Amino acid sequence: MSEKQHPGIEEAAVAREELYTTLAQLRDRLDYAQRIDDAAERAKVRIAEERRERPLVFVAGVAAVAAVAGLAVWGVAKAISKSLR
Repeated sequence: MSEKQHPGIEEAAVAREELYTTLAQLRDRLDYAQRIDDAAERAKVRIAEERRERPLVFVAGVAAVAAVAGLAVWGVAKAISKSLR
């Protein structure tokens, strides 16, 4: 008996393939650790390219990030010191 004689077998095979495809997509979408690793790797590559292609822009960006971080730390420290008075 061939599969053409049993259309249910062919339908089941198609449904199984669709299920496997859906499960693979869900696995990829729900694997947050891998997605974070991939995003970090892309960011590292992008930063390295920026540093190589436009070093002055890279330095300015690093300085800006450092300034924002410094202001944030200063603001938190000031708020804490006010609350302790």
